[in-house]
Amino acid sequence: SAAVEKAAANMTCEIPASMIEEQVDKNLEQFAYQLQMNGMKLEDYAKMMGGDMTAMRNSMRPMAETTVRNNVLLAAVVEAEGLTATDEEVAEEVKRLAEQYSMEEDKVRAAVSEDALKADLATRKAVKLITESAVATALPKAEEAEASKTEE
Repeated sequence: SAAVEKAAANMTCEIPASMIEEQVDKNLEQFAYQLQMNGMKLEDYAKMMGGDMTAMRNSMRPMAETTVRNNVLLAAVVEAEGLTATDEEVAEEVKRLAEQYSMEEDKVRAAVSEDALKADLATRKAVKLITESAVATALPKAEEAEASKTEE
């Protein structure tokens, strides 16, 4: 959400470069998998786009940093607020996933760890908390002018 991204951008903690590089690796892995499903190799795609793997990594770094900052923020909110998922919420999520993927609930439970579900549900609560706590502020004139330019 925009509120989460704004809060993450305003964080004052340093994000270790290794965390960002790890996220770049994950993003590249996912992208390579998508390309492979379409019969293409990541290296070939990079060449086709006029670059190499270094250029590709560099282009993915800003998005990876945003993802890491968001994750660090949300983890901190989950911990600071003591956000957890109840057994009932986990059961509801399993039911929702079973319906979404046309699977039996026990198959969903076998495929997805309960800890991962609980962590995901707690993170969603953090997003909701940040979003509901967000206060709209007026943009400074310079940002307002810039925002109206991008809308045209």
